[in-house]
This record gives sequence, structure tokens and C-alpha cells, in this order.
Amino acid sequence: MKINSAFRPVLVIALAAATAHAAAQEWQPTAKTDTLTGKSFTQYVLAGKFLTPPSEWNGVLPSISLRCDPAGHRGRLSGRFIDGFIIVNAVVDLTNGKSSTVQYRLNDGKVQTDDGEVGTSIDFQALSITSMFLSNILWGHEIPHKPHSSDQVHKFVIAVQQHVGGQIVMEFDMPDAEQVGAACETEYG
Repeated sequence: MKINSAFRPVLVIALAAATAHAAAQEWQPTAKTDTLTGKSFTQYVLAGKFLTPPSEWNGVLPSISLRCDPAGHRGRLSGRFIDGFIIVNAVVDLTNGKSSTVQYRLNDGKVQTDDGEVGTSIDFQALSITSMFLSNILWGHEIPHKPHSSDQVHKFVIAVQQHVGGQIVMEFDMPDAEQVGAACETEYG
């Protein structure tokens, strides 16, 4: 098939954009070392997108950032979860009175409300998550996952209230979770 030369730049730009989007939807692992303790860990980052961005959005996309020790083990659990954050890049409120403002959906399922598994970073611009919440967003259940026993979550949508603003809604297309799940204490063997 011959491509008209007038369309070649458009085709190249479209292919580059599609490739960049596909690459952005993979867990990006980076080996790191804690400068204070000298302990090594792996940081996994997954880029997402805003369905409803923060007011006065600075253009920075949301992401999930996990710090895990793939070599660590606790009994039959693989890896060791150190900490995890859903980075919003806007100041958030977790509650409105006594009600949680954190709601989420897994694979277009029913809306769920956080039941204490989500906190905030010290600057209130990220949601801190527990290993149980990570298990839920990777595998659809809060208990450790037995590898190859069920399908993983493919789409994760989460909403939180912006401080003195509206609701922020983020979506993450969840890539293969095997490596991250094994490194971050969400699987047992």
C-alpha cells in the first residue's frame, strides 16, 4: 500500500502518540536505594488520566507510585510492600463530615467507598494506600492473591474531593500485574 506523502507526517505523529500512550500504560520499574538506610527497593509507577481534572489543573497527570522490595518475604507472601500513593497533584479531602469522599470502581463494577484503607500524604496531594487496597486494585479482592487463580483488574477509576473544589476523577488502565503483585506482597505461593 502506498501512502500519500501529504499524510505521512500525520501518520508518523499518530503512531508516535499511540506508542507513547501504550508505553505510559505499563508499570515503570526503577531500582532505588534509600540513602539513609542503604536498603534497596524497586519503585513502580503507572501513569493514569483525569476524567475530571482538579480545578486550576497544572497539566501533570495522576499516577500510582509503589515502593516494594521484591526480595523481601513474609512467610508465604512474596515481596514486601513498603508504601504506595495515588498521586493527584491537588490538595484533597478524604472526608466530608463523617462520610468518605474516596469512591472507586474496578472493571466498570459497582461503586465502592473507601473503608479506611486510604489516607493522605503529608502535603495532602496524594492518597496513601495500604497493601490490602493495592491487592484490591490489582486483583479485585483485599486478601493476598494466589497466582493464576483468577483474572486481574483491568480498569481502576477513583474519585476524591478536592479541597475547596469539586470532585476529581482519575482512571488507570491496569497492565499485567504479575511482576508488581509478586514484588509488593499481594501474592502468596
